[in-house]
Amino acid sequence: MLVGIISDTHDNLDAAKKAVKIFKERNIKTIFHLGDFIAPFTLKAFKDFELYGVFGNNDGEKFLIKKIAEELNFKIDFAPLDVELAGRSFLLLHGWGSVERTLKIVDSFASSQNYDFVLYGHTHKRDLRKNGKTIIINPGEACGYLTGKRSIAILEVEKGDVEFVEF
Repeated sequence: MLVGIISDTHDNLDAAKKAVKIFKERNIKTIFHLGDFIAPFTLKAFKDFELYGVFGNNDGEKFLIKKIAEELNFKIDFAPLDVELAGRSFLLLHGWGSVERTLKIVDSFASSQNYDFVLYGHTHKRDLRKNGKTIIINPGEACGYLTGKRSIAILEVEKGDVEFVEF
C-alpha cells in the first residue's frame, strides 16, 4: 500500500494541484498532510483522497478548515494525531518553534517505540531516519517558499520504503 505524505502547502494551490497529480499517477488513495494548509480552500485540492492531517502553526482558520474537512470526510485535528492504517501505527505532527525544538520533540516520540512511523513537517526540510523500529519522515515543503524546492514523499507502508519526489 502506498500513501502520500505532504506538508507546508501554505496556500500554494499550484503546488497542491501538482502534488495531487503525482499522487494520482502513483494510484495513491490516502494522504497524510502534516500541517500549514493556511486557508481552507487548499483542502479542496485533495477532495479525491482519504486524507488525515494535523493543524500547523500557521493555520489560522482552524474552525473553517475543520468544517470543510468534515464535509470532505477528512480527519484533521490538532497534533499529535494517531492513525492506524494497514496494520501499521502512525503519529502525525507538525512542529513547534525552532527546528531544534521540533526535532527534540519528534525524536522523543520516536524513542518511545510506540509507533511504526512518526511523520512531521514545519521545518521545510526533508528528513528520513530510523530510531529503533520507528521510521521518521518529513517530506519537506510542498510550497517551495523557503528552500526553492517543492517536495512530497511516497511511503510503501508494508516495507517502509520512502521516495521523495520533487516537482
